[in-house]
Amino acid sequence: MMHRQTADHIARVMKAVRRCPGTPVARGELTLDPAFARKYLKWRSRDSRTESLSDTALLIECCKCLELDLICLQSENVAESGACSLVALDDIRHIAGAGLFVFWVVNGAFQTAMTQGDMMAFLMKTAAAPNAIAAALERISGKVTDVMAKGVAAGAHGIILADDIAYRQSTYVSPSFVERHLLPLWRRQVAFAKDLGVPVFFHSDGNLKAILPFIAAAGFDGLQCVESSAGMDLGDIKKGYGGHLCLMGSIDPGLLCEAEGVDDSDSRYACLRRSVADAMAAAGDGGVILGTCSGLHAGMSPRLVDTLYRLAAEMDPMCRKRFAAAGPASRTEIEK
Repeated sequence: MMHRQTADHIARVMKAVRRCPGTPVARGELTLDPAFARKYLKWRSRDSRTESLSDTALLIECCKCLELDLICLQSENVAESGACSLVALDDIRHIAGAGLFVFWVVNGAFQTAMTQGDMMAFLMKTAAAPNAIAAALERISGKVTDVMAKGVAAGAHGIILADDIAYRQSTYVSPSFVERHLLPLWRRQVAFAKDLGVPVFFHSDGNLKAILPFIAAAGFDGLQCVESSAGMDLGDIKKGYGGHLCLMGSIDPGLLCEAEGVDDSDSRYACLRRSVADAMAAAGDGGVILGTCSGLHAGMSPRLVDTLYRLAAEMDPMCRKRFAAAGPASRTEIEK
């Protein structure tokens, strides 16, 4: 892995948030599973000493090796992945002290309500009794902002409001429900975060095309995920909303998982290189943070993840001169 100029990570992320051109493209992941970090560091260094590192130390060291600029810390367990543990507020101070930008990931009211009981019953009630659901979301919202405030007080530099509201085809609720009941809630939560003095991003998996106008109207500084396999094209969204939103993510995590017993190195490398090229093209005038849609998890290949970020360095014009000495990433990187 070549080394980018050692500009301040926090400043680099803030320049991306402000959509400033002319700086190296910021990098970061929604989640960084300690199991992956340990696996990657052992692969990279062939050293067993990583076994003695704490989870927090692992994350910091992995970020250094991959030259990531930020870490996202989950304020609550993420039920779907099972990979993220509760984070002590002291971890925020420790990671921020290492010079990394810290996003504090807070579950939104919609996601909280949807995961408290039967998901299908909740979604049916949004159609049958929307006002009752809206009242419940209002009650939860106060807890959401309390968690935001605790993270920022502990040293977080930004907030990601995780309100998973979509799947691959569409949103779970109608755009009219979003406009009437969620948009006012999001506006207040965004205003609260900005009163704390930090940027706030929105996160949801899935196809968000129908509600992108409301995400922008709520005042969010950015959008995390941009799930390409759900039809969310980074370049198209950048053209439509790049004046309002910094876009984070977009790389399909499936490209970073090796198929057992299948030699598809050539096609996998070609797809990965094309995906990185598309992301870097969109990042050309600022406003993009490179990363996967989902984060880095234990099932991913350290070699492929390493190749992802070598390719990003190769294609970043602000890194290209320094990269020349290290040599370009090639398909053989996958085979090492």
